[in-house]
Amino acid sequence: MDRIQESQQQKAANLCGLYADGDADADDAEKDQQKRGLDADFLVRNVPEDVEKYLIHVKKLLMEGEGECLVELGVPINSNSKNPRTGLSEEQLQEAVVVHEKILQQIPAVGTKIERRKQQGNMFTEVWLIRDPPTEKDFIEARVAVVGNVDAGKSTLLGVLTHSALDDGRGTARTKLFRHKHEFESGRTSSVGNDILGFDVHGNVVNKPDPHNHNLDWVQIGSDCSKLVTFIDLAGHEKYLKTTIFGMTGHMPDYTMLMIGANMGIIGTTKEHLSLALSLQVPVYLVVTKIDMCPAQVLEETMKNISRLVRSAKKIPILVKNMDDVVHAAVNFPSKKL
Repeated sequence: MDRIQESQQQKAANLCGLYADGDADADDAEKDQQKRGLDADFLVRNVPEDVEKYLIHVKKLLMEGEGECLVELGVPINSNSKNPRTGLSEEQLQEAVVVHEKILQQIPAVGTKIERRKQQGNMFTEVWLIRDPPTEKDFIEARVAVVGNVDAGKSTLLGVLTHSALDDGRGTARTKLFRHKHEFESGRTSSVGNDILGFDVHGNVVNKPDPHNHNLDWVQIGSDCSKLVTFIDLAGHEKYLKTTIFGMTGHMPDYTMLMIGANMGIIGTTKEHLSLALSLQVPVYLVVTKIDMCPAQVLEETMKNISRLVRSAKKIPILVKNMDDVVHAAVNFPSKKL
């Protein structure tokens, strides 16, 4: 079981695009970098030997990430904490991007710019998501178990995400996920339900519900997407805890999304669901909902309690506010510390 879990964690690390030599000893990395002559502007120099090394490096990341990786232009390949980012000027970065795109055509691969980061002074780097060209019969899949206390907004959020339509304030979004009559009557999920969210090779959502019955065409989404996120919507009520445990164990999720209502805080089965995910060694991230209807002081207290809860589980809480936080959290998430 431990060996399987290590394999899953390594796979997750590769999917997030960790650099191949990121965990190597700093001195060895620096010596290796000097020996290979790969500094931050090696793409600008456009020397055939350096271009070939970069091409091999990207191919290696794609193979380890099973068709997906992150690359930061303007950073040495062997970048680590003791070998900080250097960055490039805007003119150099533009030249590097041109060479980078030509190399992607040779692989072949599809690159999408995620964000531009400003380093010291007027130096910049760019984070790119690189993927293998999409095929009709193959796509990357991630399974996410959605847990949390009753009325945390699990079904509503999934309805909004998968059907690309905001809720009307009366629970319309969540009804798109209900399967049974008593769920429509009570407004609460009691069974294990699945819904999907498909992305194309550039990260755009491909979900297009039928305008007549509002149902998703899973076959069409599967053929249009290059990455598929399957959400496993689990029950939040304590009397359905066995059903939740069945969903967490039987569906083998890659990640757990623990949802907490800002106005309610950590109540009910929240701690039980977190303990369940940690016991099964499934990576967890938390989503705080209903912040628009929550007083500022209550939201602040909820966030403090969440931070204490995460630290009590011997994890480091990171608040995601922008795209840079997203990339930072994604790259470091497989370390099991966040």
